[in-house]
Amino acid sequence: MSAPTEGRDVRAVLEGLAAVDGVRGALLVAPDGLVIASHLPSDIGVEALSALAATLGRELELRSSLPGHGPFVTARFAAETGTMIVATTAIGFVVVLADDRVEAARLDEDVQAAVGRIERSWREPALR
Repeated sequence: MSAPTEGRDVRAVLEGLAAVDGVRGALLVAPDGLVIASHLPSDIGVEALSALAATLGRELELRSSLPGHGPFVTARFAAETGTMIVATTAIGFVVVLADDRVEAARLDEDVQAAVGRIERSWREPALR
């Protein structure tokens, strides 16, 4: 695929994130909570996770407009059982679920690369 279109296949982008060692799954959620695409194991409730991610993403976007706050790009939520990353894109929020085996620095790089592919692809016109 060419650089401007490689992020249009969001399923492939999510599969790439899900292939990272320690990642349980990934999804792309519209700001209203609609699941655009997902690559999650069957034991994870897609609808509940998408609603949570959209709520968190919208709240972070709203807070970024407050004085003293920078733009929301990526947020990390950690718990005993793992980590959830929420990152904003032109079309919604990328959500990645990882367990404690994941290498945080590498995952951050992979998430930013995935967001970059989606951004470059979806900010460009599909037809020329």
